[in-house]
Amino acid sequence: MKYAILASLFVAAAAPFPAALAAEPAATLRISLDDIDLTTPRGTEAAQRRIDRAVGAFCRNDVEHLSLGGRRSARQCREAARRDAFAQLGSQRAQQLAAR
Repeated sequence: MKYAILASLFVAAAAPFPAALAAEPAATLRISLDDIDLTTPRGTEAAQRRIDRAVGAFCRNDVEHLSLGGRRSARQCREAARRDAFAQLGSQRAQQLAAR
């Protein structure tokens, strides 16, 4: 049985002040893995690659021209998004294994 994983990640963009943070809407990253069998090593690797590509597109990777604060914010975005997505991936994998 295949499950969909929707990694809903609320990531704050580079907002230096709390007032600016409250003014910006939260962004959501959704990654669909419903077509991947997470119970196999090959499926898990495919899911990890898909997550990495989605996180790279969601969080800025073109940081060469950004300020140090912008670079730090992009790195924090990638770290938080990957951490949350992989935690949900582990949960979905456990559900698929239990359904077998």
